[in-house]
Amino acid sequence: MNTTLEACAAQLDASDDYQVLRRFKPKTQFNAPAADKTHKVCIIDTETTGLDTEACEIIELGYQIVEFDSQGHFYQVLAARNYLNEPEGEISAEVTKVTGLTCEDVQGHSIPWDAVENDLRDVQFCVAHNAAFDRPVVERYSAVFVDKIWGCSVAQIDWLELADVGSRSQEFLCWKIGHFFYDAHRALDDVQALTELLSRPVSERQLPAFHYLLQAVRVGKSLLKASGAPFELKDDLRKRGYRWNVEERVWQKMFDDNQLQAELAWLIEHNTPNPKVIKLKATDTFSVRAR
Repeated sequence: MNTTLEACAAQLDASDDYQVLRRFKPKTQFNAPAADKTHKVCIIDTETTGLDTEACEIIELGYQIVEFDSQGHFYQVLAARNYLNEPEGEISAEVTKVTGLTCEDVQGHSIPWDAVENDLRDVQFCVAHNAAFDRPVVERYSAVFVDKIWGCSVAQIDWLELADVGSRSQEFLCWKIGHFFYDAHRALDDVQALTELLSRPVSERQLPAFHYLLQAVRVGKSLLKASGAPFELKDDLRKRGYRWNVEERVWQKMFDDNQLQAELAWLIEHNTPNPKVIKLKATDTFSVRAR
């Protein structure tokens, strides 16, 4: 560490006119070994050839497995992996601009799925910053992800309420909450930065952000289909986060069970006579089975 630069940074930090961002350095240990029982979470990210979860190909897979306790504190990093994968199709210039990866970078590479499955064999919980994208993609490649419980740090942490940050961009959250920057959009870099972000204390209670994600994951989930909703309600449904199910021709959205009654009342008040509730298994959240 350059003590002169650190002294300058500390002086700037002490001023109300400056904020200092430090380059992120991955950790292998977050807290001293826990006396209580710990569990394992796989924090995961993919880089792909596109945004269509049914067709895009993985070009990079990154994940790390971390011990955590029931309050959301992290302990030892048990594994950190990053794999490149040559797709059958091309890598577009747009994807290269975002990820920095070219066809030449991934040529001849493949993901050793047997090794991945061995790493995740006794892991029951996966987390991604956009699980609704990453989960359907990785499930197409390996069944090991199907029976896991998944959490999403975009959808299941109220960053505005807990940390007064309106954006859910991972880079922005790292800047505002963690006061660090990193080389984003490479899979393991994103994973390690997300792990650090989730370890940071937020809210008046100063508990790790991961604590609040665990709370959200523990709440039961249901898929609500706005069957019979009038056509003129479509814009309001879209604003409330509903997605159009093309095959069934219905607007639908996943809700925590403690929000269902209020939402059902709203639908009935807005002339939707036959809303349908489908109880989701804990292992189906953010999967194609919850669409």
